[in-house]
Amino acid sequence: MKDLEPIDWTELGHYISDDAIQLGGCDSAVLGITNEGVLCYSYELLIDVFVTRDGMQPDEALEWVEFNIMGLHGNGAFHVVYTDI
Repeated sequence: MKDLEPIDWTELGHYISDDAIQLGGCDSAVLGITNEGVLCYSYELLIDVFVTRDGMQPDEALEWVEFNIMGLHGNGAFHVVYTDI
């Protein structure tokens, strides 16, 4: 798993939209940034963050991501990609 420290995307030369949602403590789950300046997260890596960082069981982390993150997903301020890592 990548470092759990926050990443300053602007400092790295990336454009982040003012409307973009950055999920706190989940920078290690970022796959990339869209042309619109929106962060794209890996679903599986989001679950891994909560297992690693917060000590959740995988099924508990999955439920947390489904309820708390995917519930925000519809507004277009970030994207979640389902990958098979």
